[in-house]
Amino acid sequence: MYKNIKNFEFFKIGKTFIFLMIVLLLIAQGCGPDEITDNPLPPPTPEEMQNQVINDWIFGEMNMYYLWRDEGFPKGINDRLGPDEYFEELLHKDDYFSVIYDNYQELSSSLAGVNTEAGYHYLLVRLSRDTPEVIGYIGYIKPGTPAEQAGLKRGDYFFQVNNQSLDIYNAGTLMRETTKPHSLGVAEITGEVITGIKQVSLSVIVYEENPIFLDTIYLIQDKKIGYLVYNFFARDSEDGGIEYEKQLNSLFGKFKNQGIDELIIDLRYNSGGTVTTAIAMASMISNLSSTDIFGFDEYNSILDAYFRYHEGNNYNVTYFMDDIIRVANNRIAEQVPINKLPNLNHVYMIVSNRSASASEMLINNLRPYMGVTLVGSNTYGKNVGSVLIYERDAEKQKTNKWGMLPIVVKMSNKNGFSDFGNGFKPNIEVHETEELIMKQLGDTDELLLATTLNEIFGTTGLSRNNVETKLDVIGSSIDLTPARKNMFINDRKNSLFGRY
Repeated sequence: MYKNIKNFEFFKIGKTFIFLMIVLLLIAQGCGPDEITDNPLPPPTPEEMQNQVINDWIFGEMNMYYLWRDEGFPKGINDRLGPDEYFEELLHKDDYFSVIYDNYQELSSSLAGVNTEAGYHYLLVRLSRDTPEVIGYIGYIKPGTPAEQAGLKRGDYFFQVNNQSLDIYNAGTLMRETTKPHSLGVAEITGEVITGIKQVSLSVIVYEENPIFLDTIYLIQDKKIGYLVYNFFARDSEDGGIEYEKQLNSLFGKFKNQGIDELIIDLRYNSGGTVTTAIAMASMISNLSSTDIFGFDEYNSILDAYFRYHEGNNYNVTYFMDDIIRVANNRIAEQVPINKLPNLNHVYMIVSNRSASASEMLINNLRPYMGVTLVGSNTYGKNVGSVLIYERDAEKQKTNKWGMLPIVVKMSNKNGFSDFGNGFKPNIEVHETEELIMKQLGDTDELLLATTLNEIFGTTGLSRNNVETKLDVIGSSIDLTPARKNMFINDRKNSLFGRY
C-alpha cells in the first residue's frame, strides 16, 4: 500500500543540506491555494474548522505527489469548503480522473472489487440522439449474487428502476439507488420483439468480485484457442494479498500446458486496476523477462528529484516480471514463478469504450514486442496512474477518514509512446449492441468473440448489421465506483509507494 515519504525517513537518513533545500524550494513553488483578501470571512464554524484541517492535509499531499503540481494550484481557494469540493478545486484542467472518497476503507475495497451491490454489471444506452429515453442492458451476472438468484442474465434489458423510467436526466440518480434494495423493470422479449415489462425485485450484498469471470480453451480446426474474460486488474481482495494474481498465473499455466496456439483476452468491461497485475499479465502473455523493458514513468519534479537521488537516473524504467511476489513486514513472504506462454507472437483483445487505464497500458506496452489485434470499439483513453493516499496516523484518522486517488504518474511503453488520450481505435469495429438478442459470454456465436474467431481463421461467415446502427453507451455500473477506472501503483516494485 501507499507509504508517505516520511515513512521512508525522508528527513532522517542523512540527506545533504543542498538536496533538502532543493526539495523545500520545489514544494514552496507549488504552494498558493490560499491568499489574503481585502474582505476576510467571518470566523469559521466548528465544521469549517475541521474542513480546514482536512483540506490542509489534502493540499500537503497533493503538493507532494500530484502529477501537475509543478504548474501550480489555483489561487484563492476557500479552505473552508467540504473536502470533496476543495479537492476538485485543486485539479488541473486536463485531469478527469483523480477521485476522493469520504471513507478510505470503502475506496480501498472498491479497488479490490468489493462493493455493495445486487450483482449485475450493466451498461446504459440512449435509444436515439433525438429523444431522452435511456435503457440499460446487463453485460454479465456475478455468480452467487441476488441478481443470479432472481434469474437475470446477460442481454436482459431494463427500462425502469424502482418503477421510474430511465432518461438522460435521471439515469445517474436512479442508478445510484441500485446500491440499495431496488426493482428493475425488465423487458419481456418474444422472438426479437419486446412485448412487455416485468418487475424484478433485488436485494444487495457486500460482494467480493473475482476479476477472472470466465476462461476456456476452444479446439477449432485443430487449433487450441485460449479465451479469458478478465474484468479488472487486482492482486487480491485483501490488502497485501496476491490470491487473484496466483489464480491468474494458474490459468496461464493451464494455457501453457495445453499448448494453446492463439490467445483472446476479453477486456470489454475492464476499466483498469493495479499496475503490478497488468505487468504480471503482460509477462505471462509475452514470455518476456525482468531484463526486458516494460515502459517508463514520468513524475513531478519533487518525486523525480527524490527518485534520482535514491535510485539513480534510470529509476523510471519498469521491467517485465519473472515472479509474483507478496511482501509482508518489508520482506518477501511469498514468491511464485510466473507461467509464461512460450510460442505467442500475437494476441487478440476484445475491447470497448469501457476498456481503460491498465487495460490500455497492457495494449500499449505489448505492442513494441508482439502483434496486438483489437476487436470491438474505441477504448476509453487514460494514460496516467494514481496512488491511494489516506491519513496514516491512527489518532488523526478518527476525524479524517478521507481517501484520495490523485494522478501521480504518466506511463509510456518501451518506445516512449503514451499518446493515447483519445483511446485506441480497434482493428475491427463491432459493438455488442448491434444484436438485440445477446449470446452469453464464451458462446462462440457471441458477436465480439465470433468476430475475433473469424479474424483468426480468416473467415467471413458472420452475419452482422451495419455498425452505424449501434446504440451509444452513455454509462455503466463502473460509474458508481469511479475508483475502478483508475490505474494505481500501490504495490509496484522499486516505487516510493510500495518498495520492499
